[in-house]
Amino acid sequence: MAEHPKGVRFEEIENLLDTHIGPLFPDYNHHGNPHHAFTVGGQTFNISKPHAGCVKKPYIMNFLDVMAMIDLYDPESN
Repeated sequence: MAEHPKGVRFEEIENLLDTHIGPLFPDYNHHGNPHHAFTVGGQTFNISKPHAGCVKKPYIMNFLDVMAMIDLYDPESN
């Protein structure tokens, strides 16, 4: 995602969060439509689900920032 932030589909992020990351955090929450709010590790961020195509780059960058804040992503590792 970090290497190609313009090529990420909403379903990829949703699956990653709901299936893999969410179970690690007791405060995990996902709600909304078409603007989805996710809470992970005390951090809440929004991702707007596009009608077609990929999620806009600012949403991906915000997602990566939150993942870095909760120590699930290291921007230096790229």
